[in-house]
Amino acid sequence: MDIRIIMLNGTSLSLSVHPDSTVGSLKTLIQQKLGFALESQKLTFVNGQMTTLSDDSKTIRSYGLHSGCQVSLLVTQPAPIQVFLRKDGATKTYEIKPDETVSNFRRRVESREKVQNAQFRLVHEGRDMMDGKLADYNVRQHSTIDMTLRLRGG
Repeated sequence: MDIRIIMLNGTSLSLSVHPDSTVGSLKTLIQQKLGFALESQKLTFVNGQMTTLSDDSKTIRSYGLHSGCQVSLLVTQPAPIQVFLRKDGATKTYEIKPDETVSNFRRRVESREKVQNAQFRLVHEGRDMMDGKLADYNVRQHSTIDMTLRLRGG
């Protein structure tokens, strides 16, 4: 069956799906076509009343969707959280997004602290933060990240 995905900005996309496909597989298809992460998608369907397609394991048919219906897509962004950066006993607050990369956070620290990227280490819960996402290092609301300067020598 064909359904139409409509975004708030008026952009629309027609998708062919099987009625027994899950909402999760529909979100995966939307991610492939439009590039929006699964967790940022909120789908609603109006059929006399507004229904949120909130259970990714349910089938499209179980929500009453049929060929030709329109599904609204709202793309949400994760709310920023606050973390603390401790350097030489002083603590500063940074706002981050949970999916922010370590390299992006390092660039922001470099700019704000006026220390070259190669001259410091970031440590959270005893682990050097080298690459990946901050969430990979269990960084969450009000986490404290230690900034240590590398020793110079020769």
